[in-house]
Amino acid sequence: MAKSDGYRNRLTQTERTNILPLRWIGNLSGEFAADHLLKAVYMDEDGDFNWRYKYHAKMWKIFNKPYERWGTYYELDI
Repeated sequence: MAKSDGYRNRLTQTERTNILPLRWIGNLSGEFAADHLLKAVYMDEDGDFNWRYKYHAKMWKIFNKPYERWGTYYELDI
């Protein structure tokens, strides 16, 4: 069986900060932000623009700020 050239060889890890507790906070808030974004996108596809849609969009905006500032990004080189 031939060894496949998977995507893991082409991933580049970018850490925004060297302070470990801030990185933990950033990555944890990134998980919450992704959950809220996914719920808002599902509501957008259904055309359901009520107060819950606005809530999930606002929570994504709030939780994504620490992730953008302190989180760990993975970039795929294509």
